[in-house]
Amino acid sequence: MRAFAFLRGINVGNRRPKTEALLAAVDGPELDEVSTFLASGNLLFATDRTPVDLEPVLEERLADRLGYEVTCFVRTLDELRAVVAALPVLGQGEKHQIAFFRDVVDDGTRAAYAAAAGDTDVLRWRDRELVWTHVGGMLDSPLGAAMAKLVPPTNTVRTGNTVERLVAKFD
Repeated sequence: MRAFAFLRGINVGNRRPKTEALLAAVDGPELDEVSTFLASGNLLFATDRTPVDLEPVLEERLADRLGYEVTCFVRTLDELRAVVAALPVLGQGEKHQIAFFRDVVDDGTRAAYAAAAGDTDVLRWRDRELVWTHVGGMLDSPLGAAMAKLVPPTNTVRTGNTVERLVAKFD
C-alpha cells in the first residue's frame, strides 16, 4: 500500500535535515520506495503496515537518529484521495489548508476551532482531518494565529495544493 507521513517540526528553526539524512533516519524493513516530496516534511513510501502501527515506529527512529522529537501523521493514498475528492471548488482568493490530527477529533475540539475561526474561514471536518478554507494567507486568519494554542495543538498543516499534488503523483 502507498502511504505518506506528514512530519511536524521539520524544516523549522534548526530542524532542517538534508533529504539523505531524513531518509536514512526512517529506514527500516517495513518501508519500501521511501522518498520525500517538495520539502523533507513529506515522506512517501510503500508499506504493508497500518498508519497507526507506523506512527510510533517513525517517531522513535526520527528521535533516535535526528536527536529531537518529530510527530508523524501517516495516511494511506486512499485516505488522501478521499480528502482531495471532498475539497470544494475554491472561490476568489480562497485557499485550502488541511490539518492532520492523530485521532478522530472530538466535538469540544471542533467547537474550539470554530470559535477561533474568522468570518471568512470555513471549516469542514473529516474524522482525523480539518479542511480549512480561508481568504488570504494562513496567518491572516484569526484561526491561523490561534491554531498552535488550541487543544489538541498536535497537528500538522499542508496546503490543499500540496495534498492534491501528492495524490496526482500516484493516480
